[in-house]
Amino acid sequence: MASSPEPFGVLGPGDYFGASERRYDGEGISIAHTLFSTDLVIPRHEHQNPFFCFVTAGVGTRSWPAHTGHEEAMSLTFFPAGLPHANRWYGAGGQALHLEFTPHWLEQLSGRTRVLERPDDFIGGPPVSVMRRLVAECRIQDAVTSLAVEGLVLELVAACERERHPTPGISRRRRWLARVEAILRERFDAPPTLEELATEASVSPDYLARCFHGHFGYTIGEYVRRLRLDHACERLAHGDEPLAVIAQSAGFADQSHFTRVFRCTLGVTPRVYRERAGVRSRSTT
Repeated sequence: MASSPEPFGVLGPGDYFGASERRYDGEGISIAHTLFSTDLVIPRHEHQNPFFCFVTAGVGTRSWPAHTGHEEAMSLTFFPAGLPHANRWYGAGGQALHLEFTPHWLEQLSGRTRVLERPDDFIGGPPVSVMRRLVAECRIQDAVTSLAVEGLVLELVAACERERHPTPGISRRRRWLARVEAILRERFDAPPTLEELATEASVSPDYLARCFHGHFGYTIGEYVRRLRLDHACERLAHGDEPLAVIAQSAGFADQSHFTRVFRCTLGVTPRVYRERAGVRSRSTT
């Protein structure tokens, strides 16, 4: 039997095939934002530490040995330590948040989770929702960032575990909730009404509202607001468009509404956020 090809190499802690900016360093946990170049083909390799890769812009794929390891697009993907795999970024490249763990941090879970024992993809639902909250937390750092990050990381692991080992009898509900979430992600700037979403899911509006909140931890309105803010943060950090244009593209009523919601949620105004993101970007070039 032919032997499998050797990995291209083993990457150490915090090393990725791109330009990385460290966003957080804690006890056994590190978070980095990575930019990938145009049409980047990453050869077979492995990492010393396990990590999650969360795609925040662009289209990236992964492939690894096994019948489920053919090339697949990534949203949120977990890579165990020592897993030989390859990646590719299409078009103008992409961006990702890497959440990396030390072996010691994983040992502290004492076998309470099975989901971190093998590679896996999560395309939506609570794992992706928690990861978006982690992205937002890393954008604005203050005295309680460490506490917030540690709590969100544990929440992420729990959400992934429940996604892969659900309570019996909820698979159908999960399917229509995933469909509702996909609609909201596609149309966050002008979302359907609750009644229209309920018709799409073939459930009553009040049942949809209860299930959505129970599954994602947000009301539908809060979830849409978070999607709009995520969109706005990306535009603010990587461009100089007028605030009014960004507000309109994200679905806010006007610039003043955008500024009010942004400051209430993230603690700073859009202008301050853009200034801080610009300073952080220049410091890494």
